[in-house]
Amino acid sequence: MHLSLRNKTIVSIAVIEAVLLVALIFTAINFMRNTLNENLVSRSTTVATLFASTTKNAVLTYDLASLETYCAELLSNPDILYVRVVNTENQVLAQAGDNNLLARQFNQDIDVSNVTDGVFDSFVNITEAEQLYGRVELGVDTLNIQDSLEVIKKWTTSIAIIEMALVALFSFFLGNYLTRQLESLRIAARKVSQNVESGSFNQAQLPVNGKDELAEVTRAFNKLVTTLEYENSRKQAYQDELEELNRTLEQKVAQRTTLLHQRNDELEQINQELQATQEQLTQAAKMASIGQLAAGVAHEINNPIGFVKSNLSSLEEYIDIYRKISENLVVVYGKAPSESVELSKQNLIEIINSEDLAFINEDSKDVLVESVEGLERVTNIVKDLKQFSRVDVEEKSWLDINECIESTLKMVSNELKYHCDIQKDLSEVPKIKINFGKISQVLTNLLINAGQAIRDNGQISISTKVKDQQILIAVKDNGSGIPPENLSKLFDPFFTTKDVGKGTGLGLSISHGIIQEHGGDITVTSKVNKGSCFTITLPILTENDNLKSPPNE
Repeated sequence: MHLSLRNKTIVSIAVIEAVLLVALIFTAINFMRNTLNENLVSRSTTVATLFASTTKNAVLTYDLASLETYCAELLSNPDILYVRVVNTENQVLAQAGDNNLLARQFNQDIDVSNVTDGVFDSFVNITEAEQLYGRVELGVDTLNIQDSLEVIKKWTTSIAIIEMALVALFSFFLGNYLTRQLESLRIAARKVSQNVESGSFNQAQLPVNGKDELAEVTRAFNKLVTTLEYENSRKQAYQDELEELNRTLEQKVAQRTTLLHQRNDELEQINQELQATQEQLTQAAKMASIGQLAAGVAHEINNPIGFVKSNLSSLEEYIDIYRKISENLVVVYGKAPSESVELSKQNLIEIINSEDLAFINEDSKDVLVESVEGLERVTNIVKDLKQFSRVDVEEKSWLDINECIESTLKMVSNELKYHCDIQKDLSEVPKIKINFGKISQVLTNLLINAGQAIRDNGQISISTKVKDQQILIAVKDNGSGIPPENLSKLFDPFFTTKDVGKGTGLGLSISHGIIQEHGGDITVTSKVNKGSCFTITLPILTENDNLKSPPNE
């Protein structure tokens, strides 16, 4: 429904006044009701107290005639409907009033609003020297209160209706006064709108009457008309200039687009070069670690190869003995002359007497077993080294992190075992999707750094556990520790606390990047001369990986 400003003004004022009047009526009626109720309760209590004082002597002397007289006199009050005096044994000593009310069971009323039978029942005890002798029960009529409230409601409603009529009349005249002055502004504004559409701004100024807010609006409207005329001339000038600029805009856009494509190609090339450089740095750091471990790995390989070579030498002697035996056996059991057979038997007897064949048989078995174990050690070392140094850095697979730790410890054991005691506390953890070579590179950097932080003899502990759907790997040492001012710079590229020539400053930086690439984090705590603890956190599941559960093994 569309309402004019005048009607809106009238309706708004009327609604506000109606709401205020309704609130006033309810407040006044509630106030009068509460006041009348409180007066009734106070009157009932006062009358009962005075009557109890009046009848006290008659109750004490058991003067029933006087009590009957007092009860009859009290009923001369028109709002007292009944009165009753009872002793401590609830026996009626005297009573007067409505028989129906006297015949019912007495129930004390606390609040007038809860009265449903039109009678407010109250009582007061009759006491003497704190000794109870009975009580006075009486009922007060509440109909007078209800009649008074009805009269108040009628008068209040009548006053409200009259006031609302006056307010509506005032709103009508006020709305007419306001809309008459606004009508001229409305007509002028409509004309301005038409002029804007047609492009003509020959708008006459409106007369300003008075100094009120409407006069201010009129002055502002006249200023707006002047401003529109000025802005229209400026717009025309800008439009002419814009048309001139549009003639060359397409050429400039084409030039900028070509330049933008060139810049994008350059950025893409730079990103590829940066990625290649990062991969080269990672591989270089890995090769540096391998070079640092080369002497230890060579020693680990030379040991089993050495005793395999020694065992092969022993096997060569044993085979030579069995070759001689087999040659003589061929002569003995072949078709050779009898003199050759006798000579071969003699040779067999000499070989058997001179050589410990039982020892050779037993030792040959042990030599073969030891040689196989040595070659397996060499195979495992080469396998771990190959897996650590593999170039396919992006490949990930489901692996047990504890197996990665065990493999890394084998590679760095020769670097650490002579001055460090390695303690392992590897809990059972689920398989996660990782790049074996990269994680092994991180563990190698942490273990070698821990070993270099220990000057003489010390201890390195490595542990794993599961916490909050994450695997925590802690590498802890009791070495020299890290100064507090260096902790915040540990993972910065090219930052190192080692002597010149002993570190590039890339190990921890690359390790931090590898762990972040796996969706994890690496933190460090350290105390000078107490040691350091690096903690790696790897998620068991990540949202960005297309993870599939590993097959049941």
